Amino acid sequence: MNRRKFFDLLVQSLAITGVSAITLAGLFPALFSKKRSIHKVVLGTEEELFSDNSYIIKHIDQQTFIIKKGKDGSIEAFDAACTHAGCPVQWNDSKNSFLCKCHGGVFDANGSPVSGPPKKPLNKVNLMKRNQTQEIILYLDNSHS
Repeated sequence: MNRRKFFDLLVQSLAITGVSAITLAGLFPALFSKKRSIHKVVLGTEEELFSDNSYIIKHIDQQTFIIKKGKDGSIEAFDAACTHAGCPVQWNDSKNSFLCKCHGGVFDANGSPVSGPPKKPLNKVNLMKRNQTQEIILYLDNSHS
């Protein structure tokens, strides 16, 4: 086999391998994507969580979350990482906003950017209140970690 024929076979083999990989990825996307799982974390009852404050900070799986109770009684949870550079944000009860001290980012009570460099809102985390026990449950999706 001469050199030219060898390289022709090599190029053809690489092309077939590439097309096969693309076809497999299209037919079986689960094989090529990150596994996604959602797990729940029971935080406690509303009375236990908010007995002294209108918000709590929870550290779960190397992530920090701010769970706050609104003036209307609603409860929301946010990932405490600023969407600009990932610095930790803090809830400021008196200003009714989230503050990021790294670059001066400010988010309103709904997590939307108000001033500073952040352009995207804070990541909201799914939350539910169990009717019978009144427990607050946080649902974490590992595909964002």
